[in-house]
Amino acid sequence: MTRYSFLTTLFFLTSAQGAAADTSLYAEAAPADASFVRFIGFDGADNAQFDGFTFALTADAADKYIPISSALLDHTAPGSFVSVLRGADGAVQTITEGARSRRTKVSLLLLNASATPVHLRLADGSVPVVENVAPAASAQRAVNPVAISLGVFADGQDAPLAVFDVALRRGQNLSFVVEADSVRLVENQFAPVAK
Repeated sequence: MTRYSFLTTLFFLTSAQGAAADTSLYAEAAPADASFVRFIGFDGADNAQFDGFTFALTADAADKYIPISSALLDHTAPGSFVSVLRGADGAVQTITEGARSRRTKVSLLLLNASATPVHLRLADGSVPVVENVAPAASAQRAVNPVAISLGVFADGQDAPLAVFDVALRRGQNLSFVVEADSVRLVENQFAPVAK
């Protein structure tokens, strides 16, 4: 083997190893026509159905948006964000969310899977953040990163259903999920692409 052949072979081998290492460092990019579906309250389930597709619910996908090509779904448009919620009674509710806002802000999303309208306000109720979210609906607001105490209020109630002390960071988006008997805080994260 000539010196040139040896160097060429060595270059291609190290390049291939480098490329293989690179794919393990980065998650697979979402498809160009991606929709994003997350399943909340499906603890212990191995899979779930949505819009004609069976999603594998692995531990690393719990409560996270799962990117999927819209071509694999029956009626979901590209760019959609959808939360599928399963209540303690096993009832499933699907809530379509709005488009995402600028990455320089923090998006606060209020999802209402309860039977009455809800509001996100400062914990003392003095300042509205996201108001009048109807049952089976969602709304969001982009805010600046800040440390703050927020409360979720049922319509017509002065006392909050739940209070959350949050230290918001740029690029971090949070969902406040209101169910019949509880409120949970979920950080918006992404799982691997659905196959």
